[in-house]
Amino acid sequence: MSLVKAFGLQWPRNQENLDELEDLAGHKSGIYILYHGAMPVYIGRGMMSSRLKQHSHEVSRKNQYWDRFSWFVVANTKYERELESLLLEALPFYVRSLNKQTGRLPRKNLHKHASDDLNYVALPTLPPLRRKR
Repeated sequence: MSLVKAFGLQWPRNQENLDELEDLAGHKSGIYILYHGAMPVYIGRGMMSSRLKQHSHEVSRKNQYWDRFSWFVVANTKYERELESLLLEALPFYVRSLNKQTGRLPRKNLHKHASDDLNYVALPTLPPLRRKR
C-alpha cells in the first residue's frame, strides 16, 4: 500500500492550476506546501482545493507570499496530522514563516543525541565556470 495516492509538485499559482487541482483531487483532504520561488513558506493540511483558494484570495494574509504550491493526497487520512508535523519539524522555523503553529511529533518517541560536539566539515570548492565560445 502506498502512503501517497496522488501528488503534484511545484505547480505555478494560477486559476487554471487551482481549477485542475479541484478536478483531480475534488474535495479530498491532504497536505499542501506553499512556496515563494523554491522556498517553502507554509505547510498546511485539509481540503486542499478549498484551502488553496482561500489562501489565494486578496483578503488572506498569505496571498502575497506564495507563487507555487505542491499537494499530496494521503492514502489514509489518519496519518495527515503526523505527516504535516514531520514536515514542519524538519524545516527550520524561518523557512516556514507563515505557519502559526509548529509541528508536534509525540515526544515519547524522541531520542536525544549523545553529544553536542560538532565536527567541522569544509564545503567543497566549485570548479570555475566554463566560458562559452
